[in-house]
Amino acid sequence: MTASADGTSPASIAVVDVIANVRVVDLETGAASDPSDVWLSGGRIEKIVGSGLIPLPDSVFDAGGRYLVPGLIDSHVHLVMNTRGDPMADYLASTDEEKLQQVVSNARAALLSGITTVRDCGTARHLLKAIVQTTGGLPDVATILHVGAPICSPGGHGHVFGGEVSTRQEVEALVTEQRDAGATWVKVMVSGGGMTPGTKPGRLEFDPVLLRHTVDIATDYGMRVAAHCHATAAMDASIDAGVHMIEHASMLDADEQPAPDRELLRKAVDAGVSVGPTVVVARIVADRLRASGDLVNPNDTNAIKRLDARFTNLAEFFEAGVQVIGGTDAGPQHVGFDLMPVELEIYVEAGMSPLQALRSATCESADALGIGADAGSLRPGAWADAILADANPAEDISTLRSPVAVLKRGCVVVDHALERTAS
Repeated sequence: MTASADGTSPASIAVVDVIANVRVVDLETGAASDPSDVWLSGGRIEKIVGSGLIPLPDSVFDAGGRYLVPGLIDSHVHLVMNTRGDPMADYLASTDEEKLQQVVSNARAALLSGITTVRDCGTARHLLKAIVQTTGGLPDVATILHVGAPICSPGGHGHVFGGEVSTRQEVEALVTEQRDAGATWVKVMVSGGGMTPGTKPGRLEFDPVLLRHTVDIATDYGMRVAAHCHATAAMDASIDAGVHMIEHASMLDADEQPAPDRELLRKAVDAGVSVGPTVVVARIVADRLRASGDLVNPNDTNAIKRLDARFTNLAEFFEAGVQVIGGTDAGPQHVGFDLMPVELEIYVEAGMSPLQALRSATCESADALGIGADAGSLRPGAWADAILADANPAEDISTLRSPVAVLKRGCVVVDHALERTAS
């Protein structure tokens, strides 16, 4: 059973009761267990015992002594985008049915690469309910945490998704609507962005007072808030407002220049605000701009410096103790939905250990996203979302590029090399 090249569904999905003869990786120490049997029930992990201690049932997945880690979590994707030549133009030109098909295709591609959960960080407001209903029952797509349309100022970054607001009343109406449609997160575009002409990435472009109202409203609904921030001023306002997570964190000063602010980072740590640096997208887009020079947003005058800073900023985050959460920003041109392993390799390149990088896309990500009871770990009670690898990813993060098998809620959706046996 293998993933097809075009991201379509596997021919079959196998439900298993036990993953046998597997070395479970401890996310605290990075060590792998002795060969064990992971028993499943209702798609969740029931117990983990030493191999051969209990007679096995009929439906067994023989792991062959390989290594088991939780399925990856990509905290920042745009499922409605197609990653091809001009994703935004294609989005605007596509029908609603085509948009829904794109969401399913991308969520499927993510799962088949070992990403079992994604947070969709910006999609069409009018389609949110349909997206939730369409994807919720599909066994062969990644589990999706929904944001819906990002909240922005009139004409602000991402306004094409339908989230423009000017007043507290408009914010409350939008948050209520999207919560009722299935969103569990709110995202606010606090600075401009590279894909929206007329906005300025280095400027605070959302009213700080309205931002605080947004956080208050979301918190009252039990929702968490993410803030898109390239500008240092946007980060500062977001921390003051009480957001839970900052996306990109490019740290641009008033002159649009990357300028790490260590005092601001200490402030983020003290406030418990995590950061999703989304570095792989920055590398891909910066390389494209170096080759073509074609800016989507003419106001993004220092785009390459801004994008390159996303890598150099990582060392600043590590030194300050900022919690880094893995996310790719998949959806823009050439930024596919299978790149979380590459994002994690970049973290290691910047100074993280393989174990720290792995945690940023598993247990720590799950906790930051509010799903730690269900995902991001291999403990009894959690969903049986997992990757089987030839080597221990806590020692060699690159092994995640080629998963041997992927399971979602106890179902094998990718099986490249293993043989299921009956006993």
